[in-house]
Amino acid sequence: MSPGARMEHAYTELKARVMAGEFAPGSKLDPGQLAAELGASATPVRDALHRLSGERLVDSWHQEGFRQPLVSEADLRDLYAWTAMLLGYALRSLTMPPVPPDGPVVGADGDDYPGRLDRLFRSIALFSPNREVRHAIASAVDRLHLVRALEHQTDPLCSEALADLEEDFRSARWPELRAKINSFHRRRLTWVRRVCAEMRKREEALG
Repeated sequence: MSPGARMEHAYTELKARVMAGEFAPGSKLDPGQLAAELGASATPVRDALHRLSGERLVDSWHQEGFRQPLVSEADLRDLYAWTAMLLGYALRSLTMPPVPPDGPVVGADGDDYPGRLDRLFRSIALFSPNREVRHAIASAVDRLHLVRALEHQTDPLCSEALADLEEDFRSARWPELRAKINSFHRRRLTWVRRVCAEMRKREEALG
């Protein structure tokens, strides 16, 4: 396996573990230990961690290594607001087609709430002619993936709201979808404290 392929393999494995919440918030991610777990050498694992740090899925500091991010209430509020703005921008495209472009299938069989929301927002991103917007939405989706599972645990109405968003998307009701996405994220802001409390429980359980 080439060095590039080894790094790509380590990146894929570590990204999946980070997004699944296998590491407690704030816990140290040691390249040597992770390399042993992956059956790899430390160099491609360290390169993969640097790449994940660039995507803001992992925190890193000079001479202090890598850590699973700690997400504060203020951080989560900002990320929710940023995601809503990006999605609204993508949906304002004047060249939007009447049916979704090729890409993720909204509400695919077997998807749970986080997976369905990821697919919906990635599908919306494909409407934007701006590559930076598409990449920014994909980044926000990745960074919020673990949080979405906690939303489902704390808010009994989130699945119903998601079903409404999916139906508007399938029916190409773009103004309604924009309005509901804004409402969806406004509600998310009111639940930030409870979601962060659940994150602290995970930190205690995994730490």
